[in-house]
Amino acid sequence: MPSRLWVATLALAGLAFVVLLAIGVTSGVTDAADRIVAEAIRDDSLADLLAPLRVVTELGSTAAVTIVAGLTFLTGVLIGPWLHGAAGAALIGVASLGVEAMKSAVARERPDVLDPLVVERGFSYPSGHSTLSMVAYGILAILITRSRLPSGVRAAAVTVLALVVMAVGVSRPWLGVHYPTDVLAGWITGAVIVLLYASLTRGVSREPAAAAVDADPATPRSDRPASG
Repeated sequence: MPSRLWVATLALAGLAFVVLLAIGVTSGVTDAADRIVAEAIRDDSLADLLAPLRVVTELGSTAAVTIVAGLTFLTGVLIGPWLHGAAGAALIGVASLGVEAMKSAVARERPDVLDPLVVERGFSYPSGHSTLSMVAYGILAILITRSRLPSGVRAAAVTVLALVVMAVGVSRPWLGVHYPTDVLAGWITGAVIVLLYASLTRGVSREPAAAAVDADPATPRSDRPASG
């Protein structure tokens, strides 16, 4: 199966799952599972371990994601094609509008499973923090992965960004402002957007010989013949 067709199939499957999950949450099918997971996350034995989530959750806020959009553009300018950085920053903004439209379409009320630790307004499905953190930090991770930074730096940066996305998602039901299925829908929606971005911006390196040597210093390379 051609790569683009595979990406399109995977993206459609992800969106189909989000739609089916939306049907499940509006019909109450997922209520029992949501309650079990939410209560497990809020278990007293995890209180000290998860307490930092009250601060970490802000990394998925509109303000934080806006800053990340700016960093995405700057990253594109400094270590990657600037157009890819600009496209990533614009896509983060579009995703923010899209998630609000999804919330209004599903119109799921905020959870009453646990006493909320913070106050949030608006509808619940999908989690905006989870969606936008996946999109923003995921796109930034793509740009870093494609850069010519040392492999150790790239691996460390991507690992940190992945942990941030996970922590932001877990923080939402822990705070009592989202159902776990809201977070799951947000992660999948965001992952689909990142997947499409990665596919549409993928291109052949303009310096294939240099890239090969970066990957394996022992790779033989030839210089351009001298003129005359």
